[in-house]
Amino acid sequence: MVFNEVIFLRELKDKLNFMLINITAFLGIGALILIFVFIIHESIPALKSAGIEIFTSFNWYPTYDEPEYGILTMLINSILLTIFTSLIVIPLGYIVAFFMYEYAKPLEKRLIKSAIDLLSGVPSVIIGMFLVIYLSPLMLEIGAWSPENMLLAVSGLVLLSFPYTASLMEEALSSVDKSLKEGALALGSTRFTAVFKIVTLAALPGIVNSIILTINRVIGETMVVLMAAGGANMLPQSIFDPVRPLTAAIASEMGEVEIGSIHYSTLFVSGLVLLVISVILTISSKNFVRSYENGKR
Repeated sequence: MVFNEVIFLRELKDKLNFMLINITAFLGIGALILIFVFIIHESIPALKSAGIEIFTSFNWYPTYDEPEYGILTMLINSILLTIFTSLIVIPLGYIVAFFMYEYAKPLEKRLIKSAIDLLSGVPSVIIGMFLVIYLSPLMLEIGAWSPENMLLAVSGLVLLSFPYTASLMEEALSSVDKSLKEGALALGSTRFTAVFKIVTLAALPGIVNSIILTINRVIGETMVVLMAAGGANMLPQSIFDPVRPLTAAIASEMGEVEIGSIHYSTLFVSGLVLLVISVILTISSKNFVRSYENGKR
């Protein structure tokens, strides 16, 4: 009798856990769908009024007597910031992950991981304050005409995204079966070659996912670019020019714009563009991982 009660309680617990997991998963999916619906709904007035001009015009003058709502300049600025940051932080994150995986001693690995965890917990506004107070004056000394510019924003984005990149890449490398590296070493490969050519290739799906997550993190960052990028709606001619990405425009204007106006709706269009870019990157990453795994089979 007692044994049957234990079995019943265990099965009930499993069913409750299964139900809780399903409810949580469906709530997450539902929340994502509602976000999409909300943003699209708020974007429709601007898309009807300004039309394709939103995506083809470089002019952002929403408060003029004849307003213009072109977001192309800010979109290009967002892409440039993401590209320059990714070119720095992705190789740097891989190098640190490579070192932690293969060469770092246990104490060194713990220290590096602790430093990375500490950096990842720093609020973006604190990083922005550090950039504005301590690094922006140096911009004028190295030839910039504006203390807040693209280079300063890229520096902040690198600091902000580096912990995620390094941690995720190290986890991807560590998830690979150690027998692959041991087999390569047994065949006469060096430690560097074994990790760089064998382990990295096996961990490629995880590394690609970490790259996509890093890019999504960078392109969606708000506070650092709002404080450090300069806020100028212009196409930069150099890394010392001030820029204004889409996230900075949304953050700086959403609190002051008239609710329900075309200006208000255009800011939601900007958010919709960022969301679509994020979804495309995520889907591309999933397709790559699926194709890679099918190719291995």
